Amino acid sequence: MVVTSLLIAITASMPVAMADDEGLEPPMYKTHLPPITEVTILESGVTYPASPEAAKECSSFKLSPQEIRDYIGKAAEVAKHDYLHVLDWSPCSTNGIVTFENGVTGTWEIQQYRAGSLILSNGRTLYLYCPQCQAKSFPAADK
Repeated sequence: MVVTSLLIAITASMPVAMADDEGLEPPMYKTHLPPITEVTILESGVTYPASPEAAKECSSFKLSPQEIRDYIGKAAEVAKHDYLHVLDWSPCSTNGIVTFENGVTGTWEIQQYRAGSLILSNGRTLYLYCPQCQAKSFPAADK
């Protein structure tokens, strides 16, 4: 009886992912970021060292400054755990620096499968996901 109650309590306290037709998406929250004033791209087509065989595929992963603005503006915040363990991981990414209207800057990284991160100069770190974002280098979005 105690074990059953414990399992029910643990299960009830776990975050619930939103089911969609294709699978699961983690809970997503508004980022409440101010407008962007500047985007700088530092690296495009980056391949993670753990996946050197993807270098050819990754070399074509490039986002324009406007695509990056759109991504950061539309992306939702997800929990670090979900970013690391639920979202699809890609060996391909692009990264750079963003400046916001309020003077806060951030270092961003966006992966090919629409996960990303943003480390802000005010100490805040956001883990991002934007399943609806469109860019030439993103795979076709799920309907």
